[in-house]
Amino acid sequence: MSSEQDFLHTLESMRSLTVADRRRVIDTLKQERIKREEQGRSELALLPNSHWSKAHLLRRIPNPTSEGYEQKIHIPEFTFMGVGSQPDFGEILLTFYPRDWTIELKSLKVYKEAFRSDIASYERLANVIYEDIMTVFEPCRLRLSVQMRPRGGISSVLTIDSDWAVRGGKEELSDWKSNVDTFGLQIHGTTRL
Repeated sequence: MSSEQDFLHTLESMRSLTVADRRRVIDTLKQERIKREEQGRSELALLPNSHWSKAHLLRRIPNPTSEGYEQKIHIPEFTFMGVGSQPDFGEILLTFYPRDWTIELKSLKVYKEAFRSDIASYERLANVIYEDIMTVFEPCRLRLSVQMRPRGGISSVLTIDSDWAVRGGKEELSDWKSNVDTFGLQIHGTTRL
């Protein structure tokens, strides 16, 4: 039998069932699908960050100066498939202190778009992005903040700073202690987002 014939046979079988039995069949199929999705999410959670890495898409360009400077890069549209298989939307703010290399912005655009169909938590992707940028560009310092749009009335901000001792930093700078990189929320309010 072909798949079309299988489908028609199954459809005819479903039509011969009572309404209550049809509902039971549909509920059973739905529960089986949910169980498969949960198992898939559990398996993804066990994978290392390198599974999601897209560092090969990032291009570095030589830093034009040996003088120190801070580069802030705002990515207002960051999308991916969340762990609930629903699209998630957020913003990223990179505060970047280059050493020998700086970020080619065109490659950063390609890089962030590559996450659109990935199923992962934003906590996972924030760590992947942080690790990719640290590996490719080897900056003096990187501060990454990801702010997720509200879902179910809850919004969240995740921040990672290479100055933190837990991230291998020396905690030489104290500006991170006030945690002020919140995308201008103090000035514009959340309606601007």
